[in-house]
Amino acid sequence: MKRMVTIAIAVLFLGLSSPVHSQSRCKKQPIEDLVKAVAENYETRALRSLDAQKPYAGRVRIVIEHSLAPDDAKDRFVIKWFRSLARAEAWLKSREHDEMPGRSTKPLARCAKGTCTFNFGDGIVHNTLYLKKISYGSRGGCPYLKTIYLLDGD
Repeated sequence: MKRMVTIAIAVLFLGLSSPVHSQSRCKKQPIEDLVKAVAENYETRALRSLDAQKPYAGRVRIVIEHSLAPDDAKDRFVIKWFRSLARAEAWLKSREHDEMPGRSTKPLARCAKGTCTFNFGDGIVHNTLYLKKISYGSRGGCPYLKTIYLLDGD
């Protein structure tokens, strides 16, 4: 029994220290660079292209807020979890009719304390789904997405 435990520990140690496990797909970059890439790919309906670098840990959450819904409305927010940005993109496209709502991003206001926000000082328009904010984390210098918040101009 003791020998089996020793062998199991040795196998586990060797498995965790192998080069295959130590390689990471993450890209060490400032969070602003990742957010800029998300914004560009969001507007062009190409979020799936970001999956190659896997800028999320596990799953990414998409939250859509309806701008015309009352604060206490139960359907004010639509919340979905995705294992890839390709699946998130497919879901967003499935909600479109004749490519509406359009997609838009505002200028990046700032990134601090795990959240990047966009400047909505000039307002919003009807039939547009805006990138509102992004929550993020960082591991070993590699930023990753937690939640992408969208605002539906209804």
